[in-house]
Amino acid sequence: MDCAGQSLHDALLGQRHPLPEDTVRAAMWQLLTGAKRMHGGHIIHRDIKPANILVGGDQIVRFCDLGLAVCMAEPPPYKAAGTMWYMAPEMLLGKPDYDALVDVWSLGCVMAELIGGDALFQGIDYEDQLCEIFGVLGVPDDATWPWFSATAFAAGMPELEKQRRRCKGSVLRCVFPESKLSEEGFDLLSGLLTCNPDKRLTAAAALRHPWFSKIQSQEVPKKEEAVSPLPKRPRRHAVCAT
Repeated sequence: MDCAGQSLHDALLGQRHPLPEDTVRAAMWQLLTGAKRMHGGHIIHRDIKPANILVGGDQIVRFCDLGLAVCMAEPPPYKAAGTMWYMAPEMLLGKPDYDALVDVWSLGCVMAELIGGDALFQGIDYEDQLCEIFGVLGVPDDATWPWFSATAFAAGMPELEKQRRRCKGSVLRCVFPESKLSEEGFDLLSGLLTCNPDKRLTAAAALRHPWFSKIQSQEVPKKEEAVSPLPKRPRRHAVCAT
């Protein structure tokens, strides 16, 4: 790890301006390719986040710290593991038989952070983290996620129904308008950040997305090229114009 470069987390701290979309595309291509190979070997990383991605001087990004990884040859139940801000909804809800798609969700969170500069969902506990997710992506219903309403979380939060009626679904596009992310890029991000794991893209399917048809060799940020770090931006909830 000492020879593989700084973490992506440290690299992002030194960015004054948002990363170009081509740079995000190149990084995500590498990360999804690595995830596809990892999942093909029946390994779930379970703690994918910028701090566990290394950026080498050769501009190759690598996963590190597989201390929480689990082999899918071991049958469930699996416990929740990882860093809360990057945990998939099914893991936060206590689903004991989750699979490699929890890593795909984490990669969606990483992609959002590459574009926006900050972690997209920043809850203070599991319940708040789920509320952060649903506040951006919309509250699931039986049509979008059939078993969600039967979870202890949904049963214990009657106000979710009021929120579902009040909100008109996802505001993710408000957070990442076309000035930040192209239509194809947004379609991929939406596929990674899909609450229902049965509808979420796999790493292999994501690599076949049209967004990657224009893949170019672009550099991921280097620490030595970074200027002064960005101050922490205040968190804001996106509001779509109606």
